[in-house]
Amino acid sequence: MAKENIQLNLFKRSSAADALTSGSSRFFSGQSDQTGGLLTRNQRWRAAQQNHKKRTKGGATHRTLSSDGNTVLLDGGNTLGEATSLGAITGYYSLKGTVNASDPADYYQFSLNNADLFSVFLDGLSAGNTIDLLDSGGNVLKSATNSGTTWDAADSTKTGGTLTASLAAGTYYVRVTPSSITGNPRYAKSEYQLNFQPHNAPNTISVAAQNSEFASSADFRCTGTSDQTVINQAIASMGNRGGGTIVLMEGNYNISNNVLITYDNITLTGVGWSTILRLAPNSNLRDAGLLRSAYKSETDNLRKSRFSNQHFRHMSLDGNKDQGTDYDDSYGNYGTYLDSSFEDLRIHDFPHYGFDPHENYYAGTPTVRLTIKDSLTDHNKVDGMTTDNCQFSDFYDNISDSNGRHGINIVTAARNNLFENNIVSSNGATGITMQPGGDLSRTSETNIVRNNTVFSNAKEGIYVYRSRDSEIKNNSIFSNGYHGVRLRGTSYSFVDNNTIENNGQALHDKYSGVYLDNDAIAYSTNNKVRNNTIRSNTTNRHRYGISEKSSQDDYNAYIDNIISGSVRKAIYKLGPNSTITP
Repeated sequence: MAKENIQLNLFKRSSAADALTSGSSRFFSGQSDQTGGLLTRNQRWRAAQQNHKKRTKGGATHRTLSSDGNTVLLDGGNTLGEATSLGAITGYYSLKGTVNASDPADYYQFSLNNADLFSVFLDGLSAGNTIDLLDSGGNVLKSATNSGTTWDAADSTKTGGTLTASLAAGTYYVRVTPSSITGNPRYAKSEYQLNFQPHNAPNTISVAAQNSEFASSADFRCTGTSDQTVINQAIASMGNRGGGTIVLMEGNYNISNNVLITYDNITLTGVGWSTILRLAPNSNLRDAGLLRSAYKSETDNLRKSRFSNQHFRHMSLDGNKDQGTDYDDSYGNYGTYLDSSFEDLRIHDFPHYGFDPHENYYAGTPTVRLTIKDSLTDHNKVDGMTTDNCQFSDFYDNISDSNGRHGINIVTAARNNLFENNIVSSNGATGITMQPGGDLSRTSETNIVRNNTVFSNAKEGIYVYRSRDSEIKNNSIFSNGYHGVRLRGTSYSFVDNNTIENNGQALHDKYSGVYLDNDAIAYSTNNKVRNNTIRSNTTNRHRYGISEKSSQDDYNAYIDNIISGSVRKAIYKLGPNSTITP
């Protein structure tokens, strides 16, 4: 399917709270997750249920009503006189809303108690919106438009929608109106996120790029050469005070080595995707990750195995892969995290991975309770997002597009994670992969993959290898090259209520909508494939709607699936104890 012809209504949040399937008797068997010792199955079950209840509280998952780093859902007033009041803004504040032809303007009123350099900006994926900053009389002071994000090999242009102004104390308004999208329509969602960042908020310092507007007001100023040196100085100054926020002003930052975040309680924020950290031509990162939350030596990594309460938001990381940047360590990020987050990042054109939250290799410590949301990872040479040994973490509302290998790679003992409402498209291998990695004993298990849209990837839409107790649910999987869903050596897992349509586009009469197979050691057994709609009506059609590779892929249950258009048979069952209902 041609890329330019696909325009999806993205990011519709599921209101269901059924994060775990109660029918599974094997979820969360006892194992150590390094968050509190060895847990029994029942203890793990209760902990996971509580965790997911928090995620789905009130029927709108991942939404909280606060202004301290979370997003407020508000309905802006339709006129200046009806403006929704935000009160006095003294720190970072974020809200979400929608404008369209039937609701053409949202107005918000806010006040400043003191004069401040102040940024108002849209998220990178909030394409098709214009923001106007108005004075107390409704006069326009400044405007900015996010018309979308584009990519080409020579120049991936910056995304608009950021305005910064020096404001006196007083009352102001922001107006949001719809505008046209000239960038890639895939990189746009149906709602906007509007962000407010005072530069002189408490416990906050600012860093200016060489070309930043208002650079003279910043606490730290970069020169345009090896700008990570100045950024690292700013991070260290806050880290040594126990933590705080570093604001990277709009502009281009030239990066030749790691930006090091080796302190707890650090927030590193830009002011939209017009804050650009770009690897310099022919740069060779000394260690993995442009943003690196790990020490360089084994001794230090054993002394402190991960960093907590780190938050990264509102910036673009450019790996500059066509200008000779080195392959080995050129990742967007690398580190081991606890209770941390990435929000509204664009990570693109890295010679290796985009996102790479990781375990601490030396200490064997996993990343725990990490959130990655509202981000775009595109045109990286290997994977868009790799989640090595991440546990109890959430990955949602992201786009992973046109990466060289997998869109999302759930790998190396990654367990008890939720991957929800992501768009995964046009990647060079599989859309979403769940696998052990190089060590086959380090299986990735008990993960939930739901409500994702997975299409036009070169190989499988979703590939699950040597996993168990995982759930593939409510996904839309279409136009991928190989099988829609492939379970390989996987047991006690669920493929439930997915729409699986016109996969197998690489070759007619070869691939299935759902395929259960093995590696001659581990077989696919005791899985439930139920309530799926599997269709095939293009030139290259499925061989089977559902199929098993061998008689040892057995004890699987196929329940209430609706299958149409397969070339040979709806369900090709070889396991003698597998069942079909009805």
